[in-house]
This record gives sequence, C-alpha cells and structure tokens, in this order.
Amino acid sequence: MSAPGVKARAPAVFVGVDVGSVSVNVAGVDGNCSLVGEPVYVLVATHPSPIEALKAAFLRFRARLPTGSRICGVGTTGSGRELTRHILRADLTRTEIFAHAMGFLTVLEHGYLDPGCGRPGTIFEIGGQDSKVIVFHGGVPTYFNMNSICSAGTGEFLQQLADEIGLSVAELWPLALDAKHPARIDATCTVFIKRDFRHLTQKGVPLADRLMGVCQAMVANYLRNVVGTAAIPPPYYLQGGVAGNVGVRAAFEAHLGHPVEVPEYYAAMGAIGVAATVAIEFAGRDRLPFDDAFLARTFESRMRHCHGCHNNCEVTEATERDADGAPRILDRLGGRCERSQDPRNLRNTPARTKPLTLPMRREESSHTLRAIFALRPKVREAQDLYFGGIDGGSRGTKYAVVRCCGEEVEAVGVGVLDTGGDAVEAIRRATEGIRLLLPGGAALGGIGVTGSAGELARDIISTRSSGCADYLSTELLAHFAWATWLYPDVGTVMEVGGNDAKVIVRRLGGLEFAMNDKCAAGTGAFIEAVAKRFHTPLETFGSVALSSTASARIAGRCAVFGESDIIHKARIGTPAPDLLMGLASAVCRTYLSDVASSRELVLPIVAQGGTFLNDAVVAAFREALGLDEATFIRHPDPRFVIGAGALGAALLACLRFEEGCSTAFKGFKAVAARQYEAVSLDCAHPECERSCSGVVALLEEGVPIAGYRSINCPMGLFEGLITSERVASCVRALLESQPFGREGGFPGAAKGRHPAGPHLPLSLVSHP
Repeated sequence: MSAPGVKARAPAVFVGVDVGSVSVNVAGVDGNCSLVGEPVYVLVATHPSPIEALKAAFLRFRARLPTGSRICGVGTTGSGRELTRHILRADLTRTEIFAHAMGFLTVLEHGYLDPGCGRPGTIFEIGGQDSKVIVFHGGVPTYFNMNSICSAGTGEFLQQLADEIGLSVAELWPLALDAKHPARIDATCTVFIKRDFRHLTQKGVPLADRLMGVCQAMVANYLRNVVGTAAIPPPYYLQGGVAGNVGVRAAFEAHLGHPVEVPEYYAAMGAIGVAATVAIEFAGRDRLPFDDAFLARTFESRMRHCHGCHNNCEVTEATERDADGAPRILDRLGGRCERSQDPRNLRNTPARTKPLTLPMRREESSHTLRAIFALRPKVREAQDLYFGGIDGGSRGTKYAVVRCCGEEVEAVGVGVLDTGGDAVEAIRRATEGIRLLLPGGAALGGIGVTGSAGELARDIISTRSSGCADYLSTELLAHFAWATWLYPDVGTVMEVGGNDAKVIVRRLGGLEFAMNDKCAAGTGAFIEAVAKRFHTPLETFGSVALSSTASARIAGRCAVFGESDIIHKARIGTPAPDLLMGLASAVCRTYLSDVASSRELVLPIVAQGGTFLNDAVVAAFREALGLDEATFIRHPDPRFVIGAGALGAALLACLRFEEGCSTAFKGFKAVAARQYEAVSLDCAHPECERSCSGVVALLEEGVPIAGYRSINCPMGLFEGLITSERVASCVRALLESQPFGREGGFPGAAKGRHPAGPHLPLSLVSHP
C-alpha cells in the first residue's frame, strides 16, 4: 500500500513478441510472471506487411491491458526476432527453443495447465514454418531438436492443403475425426503427401479418410525426423499454431498410445516465455516506460546486391525515416558472410549470371490434326453433332462443348469449377455443366475425358472403357490436339497447370514430351499459395508483379525452399511487387531447367494452362526465351488457355466418332440421379501373395463398378471398369470384410461444399 500523499505506481507489464513466418504473437506478464491482459495472435497474411501485422498485434495487446498499466520492458523471439528487436528497440532477444521452454514452465508454474499434469515431460511444438521437440528431465529442458528446411511437418503445409481444397482450416480439419478408413499416405515429404492426397482425390476417396491420412502422415514425419531416436517421456504437450488441429492431436495420441495435452495458450507460448524472461531480468528495477513511437514511424526496405564474392547475395537493408526524411539503416539482412555488411560491396543491380539458353528452331508442319491423332480411317462425318470434354484436375475440373460440322469446329462453351477435394462430385457437376451448355434438342456424339481424374470420369459417365466415342486420352494428346486446331503450325506446347507442368514438341510427325507431376515449384499451385499469403488476387497478380522495379531472386527449384525464401525476404522487408515478379521468374526458370531441359524447342510455342493467364509469367517466359507474341503465343481468349484440355478431349471424341465409334454415355439423368462413392481398401486376396494398401473401389448405387490401383494387380481386380462376375464378386467380398471405423463416420465426400462457378459461354469461333 502506498504511503499517504504518495501516488501509487502503475503496475509494470513486461511484453514478449514472437514474430514468425505466419503470425505475430504478443503476451505480457507482471513482475511475478503472472499473465497480464490477453495474449494476442495476429496472422501476417491479413496485413499488407509483417511490420503492419506487428503494429496491429501490439495495438490490440495494449488495448487489452488493465487501465493504467505501463510497459516496462520488451523481448523478442521467433524467426523475425532480430529485425523486430531493431524496430521495437527491445531489451533482449531469445531463440525459439528457449522461449517455448520458458513459456511452458511459466504457465505450468502459475497454474494455467491442468493440475493433473503435474510435471513437464515432452513438448511437441509445430508452427507455420518449423517444428521442434523439447524434452524435460527433472523439470529442466535437457534435449531439443528442430526440423530441417521442409514443410511436411508444419502448419504451413496444412494451410496449403486447406487452401487447395477450398475450405478454411477451422472447418476442414475437424472433418478428419469422421474418417471411417484413414487413407495410407506417404509421409516422406510435402511433395509425396500432396501427391498421394491428390491421387486419392482423383479416385474419389472420401475427404475425411484423406484428411486423417494426412494427419497421420504428418505426425509420422514429425516423429521420424524431429523426434528421431530420442527418448520422450510423458506427459506430452502439443503447442504452436498446429496444436489447435484436432486431427493432428488425435494422430499424435494414436501413434504414442498416450494422451496429449494442449495448453490453453498453445499459440502464444513463445511470446509468454520471452515476456517472462524480460520480467525476471528487469522486474524491480527503475525503468523508463516503453517508447511506442514505432507505431507512428515509417519503415521501409530496399534490396541491394553484394558483389563482394562469388555468392552474389541479395541483401535487404531495413530502414526507417528520420525526422528530416533521410533513411536510417536499421540492419542489413540476408548475406552469407561479413562482406555483405560492407557498404562498399553493395550495388543496386545484381552481378551478371550466365543466362539460360535452350536450342530453338522453326519447322513447317505438313501433318494435319487427323494425321497426328487419328487411330483408324475416317468412315463418317460428324455433321452438326456436339461433343463434350471433361478435364479432371486435382485443383480444377474443366468441361467444354464443341460443335463439329465436317472439317469445321465451333467452340460452344467452357466451364471451370473447383475440384475442392471431391473428384466424384466435380465430375457430376461437370457433366451437368455440359448438359446446360448444349442447345435444346442437340445431338451428343460423345464425351471425351482427360486429366488425372480422367479414368474416374470415364467410369462414371460411360458403360464402356474402349471402342466408344467417350474417349479417355492423356493430357498430352488433349492439349496438343486443341493447340493444333487453333494453330496448325504449332511446334511446341508448354502447359503449366495447378499441380503439374508439361512440354510437348512436334517431331517428325510424332510427339515428344516431358512432364513434372511430383513437384509444385514450377506450377500454378506455387503461385496461388504465395498470392494468398500476400492477399493478392490472382487476377491482379500479373499487374502487381509487372510494377516491380527490382525483381527479387527466388529459390525456385523446390516449392518448399522457394516459399521459405519468399517468406524470409518478405520478413526482412522486400517489397511485394519485387517478390511476385521474382516468383514468376522462378516458375519460368524452374520449368525451363527441369521440364524443358536439354530439349530442342520447335517454334511457334503455344502456352496453355491456368498459370499462363498470369501476365507476369508470360512476360518472364518471353524474356527468358527471347521470343515475342508471334513466337510465344498465348491465345487472347482466356477460356481457350485454361480450358485447352477439355476442348482437346472433346475434339478427340469427335475423331473417334468419325472413325465409327459410338457413344456409351449413360445419360445426364442417370449420372445426376445415381449415387457414387469411392472406398479405399486394403486387399489381401487368398490366392495372391501380395498385400496391397490404398486400392480404390468405385461404387454406383452401392455396387462396385470399377477399381483402381497404383501397381499391376495379378488378379485383375482393380484395373478400371469391372467387366466380369468373377472380379465383381471378389471386390464385393473384399468390401464386406473391411473394417470401416466407428459408427457415424464420415458419410461420403463433403458433397455440396464445392461451388461450380459460373458457366463461361463462348461466342462461336471458326477455324483461324
């Protein structure tokens, strides 16, 4: 109690700030390390820059403090701790390992954990870009480890997967608890997890089963690579942003066979820990109140290039403006050695690097569309007949209708819808989209299918797998067919989609090709993920990127490393236009060096796929190849670019019809009315020495009609449409023997959640 006439001092608050790649967390404690106010968690992606997110988080935290509180000390932690220390003029900074351990001990000591927990055992911490394990013995942290540069066991990967499906993290991951039969998914790395997830999506495996499979794969990855062979005593605690994911928590408990506790303030442990460290260091000392003038100051950054050695480092100079407007350098970040800190080595332009060169030539084509793609002689005309096309992709499903009149083809319409993690429903909606695009009374000659879900689409809409106009073509043939109809002299097709990329080159009347379907670094998914991080709509990405004055050099050989590089450069203040243009150039560089490497390109080149709707990507390709609009062609109508696969599939269906094949289409009413379900199974046939996990059976009205597998089946059980009673009875017996989890499990694959989007009608287009 204060003496009479002496004004009581306002309660002192010590603040911790944890600046990570995904969020800014702020927490405060008093001199006894008891929490003051409410911890604040702010997503970086919801603000124009990490510094603006920092300001917003600090303001929100200060507003939650008791009236009269005064901030007497600030500490920083997290991957952005050094720059934040300069901005806040903080008292101290600590590593994330130290801060998280200290935060846990603080909440444990002050009763913020379940009293039954008793003592610290092992902390599993999973954040947006990294993950770590901390082991305690006798109440003291004795062992720790962190992940390598890989996102497979981090929250960023889960966020990317949620973005791909089209649902928020909050509504998506609780669905994992409804899994009947969790899918087997390769846990080696992000690329393989996503690959398996998309493969199972395109085979129609229910969303809940795939989500729990991802959670289990992610936890297996974490336990193998972060925990390793270390002894981890219970009790177990899960903290960091991912701790709020109930599916991940359930997967941890399943793997460990032991309960896993999630502390109340699981997302703010690092901030609490560094706040407690400041309190222990400075409580009881006479200190001036914290100066929050940084809230009103303007912080900027500029990219410089070090010429001091062969590393050619990019160095970001973080600056603030003095009262007279002159920039004051706070820090130089990004260099690999001390030479990058010497102003004499820094330039505004990068050191010269050897340009990427590919052999190119022009070759006149004497081969027509029919000469390249026809399998048999033409026996009839497709006169005034309509043909549909479906391109089932893992991110987007496209559909199209063309009208064939002899040698002329008219594009009637193209539709694009989000696959949304449910290929079966996307195919049904695409089929309905084709129906709506057909004029009244029009005759449908067939529906061609292609894409990673092409086989599934064929088996849903058609009663035959061969010898009919409902032709299943590879993506390569479908894309080149459409390019050849538009531009008969096309020499090369470059197609970059959401999750794969391909190059197709016409050579001696045939086609050579190369694909990249296992890495996202050179695809649209990479661009989309970064655009979402910067809250830049894809429609404006190109214009924002093209406003760049100094394109950043992004590590583009791997999506994980590339996004980490972008996050790092954003955190140290690189302007968004420079990052976005650098990303477009990285996608181009990765494509040319990986997909098109050592391949002679034939001009002209036609660009297809949704990624080429991005003006910055097109500009990067033209600059890298030294080509103009006449030799690197992007069709002016965007629907001809993004819908090329579906349009090509429709064209190939027309060719099959003219060879004498008729449609085996089930009909629009049948496809719309029947119930389809894909079930993931484990097969152990008594007559087969193999045991196969992850085979898929497609059910129509509860009856198996098709099966799919990733390896050859010696029993012929999972080889597409089921055409014999022997196979049908074997699959039925297998279905009846499978354990499908607890009652009330997920009743199918998230139907009705995925918007079809508007139809995209095209005006009739004659042959160019």
